[in-house]
Amino acid sequence: MGRNERWEVGDRPFLDVRVPVGTIEVCAGTSGHVQLTVDAADADEFEIFKTGDRISVRHPSRWRMRGRNSRIVAEVPSGTDVEVSSTSGEVRLMGRLGVVRVHTASGDIKVGDATRLDVTTASGQLSCGDISGEANISSVSGDCELRVVDGRLDATLTSGDLRVDECGGDITVASTSGDVRIGRCCGSDIAVRSISGDVRVGLPTGIRVEAEISTLSGRASLPDAAPAQVDRERRPVRLHLKTVSGDIRVERTS
Repeated sequence: MGRNERWEVGDRPFLDVRVPVGTIEVCAGTSGHVQLTVDAADADEFEIFKTGDRISVRHPSRWRMRGRNSRIVAEVPSGTDVEVSSTSGEVRLMGRLGVVRVHTASGDIKVGDATRLDVTTASGQLSCGDISGEANISSVSGDCELRVVDGRLDATLTSGDLRVDECGGDITVASTSGDVRIGRCCGSDIAVRSISGDVRVGLPTGIRVEAEISTLSGRASLPDAAPAQVDRERRPVRLHLKTVSGDIRVERTS
């Protein structure tokens, strides 16, 4: 059984989806309206309502979900803010979105581009494209892969690897039982702490590094010193890297 809804919206709508199980797909790209489809045996029991430009989707807790095959598909304008909360659901957010907040207990999360990312997940993989603002991640038992974070990155991971191609802001990462790799760090304060995992970071040239690096059971590898540039004042960067049972590698990036 299916259910279809459509609303006219302004420039910055907000989609709020809270369902216990199923698949949630959001595709950004339409203009001026939100199209919503619920494909589930109990589609009529979903509470769907619009307040201003905020669209909310709920499955009443007093009703028992009939199976795990529910599927919610939304087409939204680019820049839409999206919040998803699910106990066990696959989340796929495609296109360029606004602020993205996702809270799941289990299930993979895939995000296209966003202005900000806040993710809390207990069991599932996370992947995301470009984030023009900051990113906050808390993950247990799942790998996280981000392409670009223009702002600050805060991440706490247990039993999962973190890979970020580039971060333009400050970085604070705490990892247990997982590797951390950040290809290019452009912030002024970089702090990574890992227990049972390797740490690998890339730093741009032309900076002055104030480093604190320690490993209890591992090796530290640092790049050769760059040639001095007496006519140029170098930007200071605070680098704090610490591992317990893990290697540290710092690289210079062009």
